[in-house]
Amino acid sequence: MSLVLCRLAPVFLSLTTEQVHVITLVGIGLAVALVAALAAILLARWWVQRRAGPAGPPEPIEAPELYDLRTADVTEDIRFCVEMAREVGGPVLELGAGTGRVTLPLAQRGLVVTGLETSRLMLQRAKMKAEQLSSKLHVEWVEGDITNFSLGGRKFRLILAPFNVLQELRDLSEMEKCLRCVAEHLEPAGKFVVMVQPPRWEALKIERRFLKAVYNPRTSELVNCYQSLAVDPIWQKLRGEYEYEIWDHAGHMRQIAAPYEGSYLTCPEMALLLRAAGLQLEAVYGSFAREKLTAQSKHMIFLARPLPAALPAPAQAPTLAAAGASSASGSAASANASAPASAQAVPSTLILPETVMPAGAQTAGGSTSIPALPPAGGASGSSASGASPAQGLQAPSSAPANRHTTGQRRRSKPTR
Repeated sequence: MSLVLCRLAPVFLSLTTEQVHVITLVGIGLAVALVAALAAILLARWWVQRRAGPAGPPEPIEAPELYDLRTADVTEDIRFCVEMAREVGGPVLELGAGTGRVTLPLAQRGLVVTGLETSRLMLQRAKMKAEQLSSKLHVEWVEGDITNFSLGGRKFRLILAPFNVLQELRDLSEMEKCLRCVAEHLEPAGKFVVMVQPPRWEALKIERRFLKAVYNPRTSELVNCYQSLAVDPIWQKLRGEYEYEIWDHAGHMRQIAAPYEGSYLTCPEMALLLRAAGLQLEAVYGSFAREKLTAQSKHMIFLARPLPAALPAPAQAPTLAAAGASSASGSAASANASAPASAQAVPSTLILPETVMPAGAQTAGGSTSIPALPPAGGASGSSASGASPAQGLQAPSSAPANRHTTGQRRRSKPTR
């Protein structure tokens, strides 16, 4: 280093005053340019972070709260369920109760209601909402799988599967297991109501659709709701996502996605599934006003009841599992269906201890008697009990006279 300085010293000494000034100005200019570049980089990073949102992590919003915001204006099915409960009476069991959107209005009318739900977060919010309404509601929250539940031999006058909850199941095998559990918990004069979306073929694919914008009064935030949907019409599978854009008062936005999977089914499939589970299809409606089901209907509402004693369900009903990707699950479901009751796995159902229904709770709603079905006619393919195997495929009395061959698409909801 000293050698280099010694060699450069004569050069610096030979420079004139003007040359030294030029070199000094060039050095100062380079230093100013470097400082300006660093300041610009730091300013740009600060601006990007400011536009992206607050420095700290935002307060999380649970999925149950977003679900309540998205479904706050869905009330048609609630009125229909209340009308059915007034006609049939209680106790009532709701499958996929979610945050109590349907369960709580039923309980507010004096009915003894049990809400079955898989998500504990949903049940916690439902319990909180029930406590805010009244402490005298006869409502019980049960955490369990709707495809494998057992409520200690209890029977219900009315069992509800509203808001496309049956379509959240992955295939027909899971649907069949769910319906078998329903048949085990339904009173002989009880009724079972299923609500699903028609599988409209012309609208199976949704790239990204804006649903609604809602205001969250708790956080003073605006929530934009979007939905996307992809469907495999061959295997009747669907996969979608609900996306939430959450904007705060300062203009900062964050996103939350709620993916879901499921399947869709047709009227003949529903009739076969009910028949295999020991249930009889009684009526099919295309709206909550109980209009006939047509190709233009926005809903498919099935009303079923247990098969009469003269027409018992087959001991080994066929398992209607989809082929291909679902063949393994279908084989397992068939094996479980044909195995003895003692050999089958015990359902994993947990009743929350703090929500057990008080002893001596009585049903407030009235009930209507259901006439017994006459034995089926002696068709060439009838079984030993005299029931026609195709009876489950016969259109109910409320079905339209003309036949429709156009498909219809159904849409599932996420976890409630």
